[in-house]
Amino acid sequence: MRRTLAEPDKTLPDSVGLAEFMRRVEADPLPLADRYRLVAAARVLLEELYVHLPLKRAMHATDPVQRLRLLERRLAPLSELQFHAELTDVFRGLRDLHTLYQLPDPYRGHVATLGFLVERYADPDGTPHHIVSKVDPALVHAGFDVGAELEAWNGVPIERAIERNAAAQAGSHLDARLARGLESLTLRPLRTGPPPDEHRVLLTYRTVGGRRRETRVPWRVRAVEQRAGRAQDPVPTLATGLGIDVGSEAARQVKRALFAPPQARRSAARALRSVVRYRTVRVRGRAYGYVRVYSFNVAGARPFAEEVARIAARAPEGGLIVDIRGNPGGHVPAAESALQVLSPHPVAPVSFSLSTTRAALALARANPGFRVWTPSIRAAVETGEVYSQAFPLTDPEAVTAGLPRHSGPKVLITDALSYSAADVFAAGFQDNGLGPVLGTAHRTGAGGANVWTHELLRVWLPELLGELPRGAGFRVALRRATRARGNVDVPLEDLGVEADELHRLTERDVTGHNQDLLAAAAALLG
Repeated sequence: MRRTLAEPDKTLPDSVGLAEFMRRVEADPLPLADRYRLVAAARVLLEELYVHLPLKRAMHATDPVQRLRLLERRLAPLSELQFHAELTDVFRGLRDLHTLYQLPDPYRGHVATLGFLVERYADPDGTPHHIVSKVDPALVHAGFDVGAELEAWNGVPIERAIERNAAAQAGSHLDARLARGLESLTLRPLRTGPPPDEHRVLLTYRTVGGRRRETRVPWRVRAVEQRAGRAQDPVPTLATGLGIDVGSEAARQVKRALFAPPQARRSAARALRSVVRYRTVRVRGRAYGYVRVYSFNVAGARPFAEEVARIAARAPEGGLIVDIRGNPGGHVPAAESALQVLSPHPVAPVSFSLSTTRAALALARANPGFRVWTPSIRAAVETGEVYSQAFPLTDPEAVTAGLPRHSGPKVLITDALSYSAADVFAAGFQDNGLGPVLGTAHRTGAGGANVWTHELLRVWLPELLGELPRGAGFRVALRRATRARGNVDVPLEDLGVEADELHRLTERDVTGHNQDLLAAAAALLG
């Protein structure tokens, strides 16, 4: 029986078609001289300041510096898109979401989206299912709605399509790449990678009633955030304490703009509720506190710690469930101060070290905040050490002075998208014995560094780093994170935090508000 091909009757609000967006890009290509400037700047950052270069060469058998040398020799014949794809791929080969090339205007501040999200669960026998979990009302048609199950993507079985997409992601390990492969099926920040090749996607799906259908859904491009009429990135550019996956943060904000209830969006503009939410849940007749931390991308550590302390004080005696799934990180001091208010005892924070290159020494000498690292970098000329001594970024006890501490039982929920400052939070939770870690994947996303922008580094190294064209940018892992207490000196990069207990998401989790996941967390509290 021949299936009819359906298409949405309406288009996604506040967006333009991918073809129209690309016409704007192609009308004003990046000059060849600017391409040479970008490649030269990338070489300086990776050779002189990238703290994980020895680790990445060993773990992923990659030589990004040589790839940049070759790209420099082969620039002339490349088209605009080919150049951006090649430079992006050099950084993607590092498997480091902190260290990346950021595309210039007009890509900056925009995300390509299909207007719906997909989540995965597995039956007890391991059979996977991929369900539409959220969809913009404008795209609902022919049974394509929340609960529809995807079977094929452009004619490719959905499981294989996700695997192929995962291979192009920069996650440090397989779980992280698969999680990002699933997320980026329908949502792609253009600041951190070129746009999709296809302008629309052919989907084969089953409706909630079980009917098999096909539809074509177009890619649309929308701004992440508007300031003064211009699309902007959602992450502060001059913060020194950042540990964040900016691509996932941009995707998180677009998800919120597309799918959060209007009242939630309005209240979030006035408070921290855009990044942390609390409610009481009942599992098998007993009450527990449940706090979801969506991001640590906040302006300051103290206000965030105050909010977490206020929430923790409301938790019932049964305990507190802290959920950081999908958290892309943000302000490292905020993550560690939140950890401190959740602990009745002083916590040992993670420590950070720099590479021992000439540029790192010049930075340490120029910036008073780096003074503590200077002697060990200088001594490396004789000792041959690859990294400086390691020191904490902040003192969580000082930041949280006077705030109440939560002494009740608690459990942490993580996944393979918990990254950077969220890795730091999970490591501190585990290393300081706050409670068990329950993962929906074996490990967190494995981002272990304090990341700096090219713009910020130029402030302290103006002779080494020049201005970049058209708002292009780079982010680089400058200081690597190592763990504390029983895991002293163990790096977070590429390893992440291994869960104490594993819970694979079920159908009830995806379609029924995490019922089985919360039951598993409550069992650990019990």
